[in-house]
Amino acid sequence: MPSIRISSAINGFRRAGVAHPSKPTVYPGDYFSDEQIRQLKAEPRLAVEFGDFEVEELEQADPPADQTGAVEPDSASGDVTPDNGENLLQPLMDIIGKLDPHDEKLWNKDGSPKAANFPQGTTAEDRANAWEMFQAQADKA
Repeated sequence: MPSIRISSAINGFRRAGVAHPSKPTVYPGDYFSDEQIRQLKAEPRLAVEFGDFEVEELEQADPPADQTGAVEPDSASGDVTPDNGENLLQPLMDIIGKLDPHDEKLWNKDGSPKAANFPQGTTAEDRANAWEMFQAQADKA
C-alpha cells in the first residue's frame, strides 16, 4: 500500500481528525480510513500525495480522532451544531457567523473576532483558522 504525504496551507489545519502541519508529513498507507482519505483529498487547503515515500516517525502526529470535534459554546454565543468530524472548525465558524458585525465590542481592530467570543480553551490557532475559513466562505458567497 502506498504511503501518504500531506502538507497544509495553514499550519495546524485539521481535517480527518488530524492537525496537519505545513511541513510535508508522511503517513503509512493504512493510517487513515477510506472516509478520511476522501475528506483529505477533497480539502483544497491540503496537498495530498500517494507514493513510496519514506514514512517518518509519527510520534508528534495526532492519531485520527474518533471524537465529534464539537465545542461547547459560551452563553453569549448561542447553540452550535455538533460537528461530525468532517470539519472540526465548523462550530467556531458558526459562532463567528452569529456575531453582530456592528457591535464593536465583539471585534478586534483588524476586523477579526475577539477571543472572548469563543469557548474557554479554544486555541489562538483554531480561532485564526476558523476566521480564515469563515472569510473564504464569505468570499465565495
